Amino acid sequence: MRTIKTLLGAALIAGMALTATVPAIAAPEPTDRVAVAEQPGFTADKSQVRPGNTLVMRLDHGLEGVSWISSAAFVRNGEHPVGADEGVAQIVTDRDGVVEAVATIADVPPGDYTVHTRVGGSAGPTMVITVLG
Repeated sequence: MRTIKTLLGAALIAGMALTATVPAIAAPEPTDRVAVAEQPGFTADKSQVRPGNTLVMRLDHGLEGVSWISSAAFVRNGEHPVGADEGVAQIVTDRDGVVEAVATIADVPPGDYTVHTRVGGSAGPTMVITVLG
């Protein structure tokens, strides 16, 4: 009959042997880019806008549904689905996994504004637009 010490010693030696034979794998370096296969494409017809301009966006969402596209720079025509203080873009078309949406830029101070999306059950891709004075 083996004792606990013998079993623990054998497990320790087996573990050391396993770690000695497995090469170390370097952690991937952080990057700001995400491969297209991992995140749907999200584009707009312009990156610089003025209050009153209309922004046309395209979101490749694949098989997932789009819940909303919103930004603090958009006119607030109604209530945001989760109560955020942002305007929501109007989805115009949704065909073959690609949504086209439009939003009017509100009378907001000049600066950079993030456009958020909700795809499926989680946050989708974002983009930054610049509102000019």
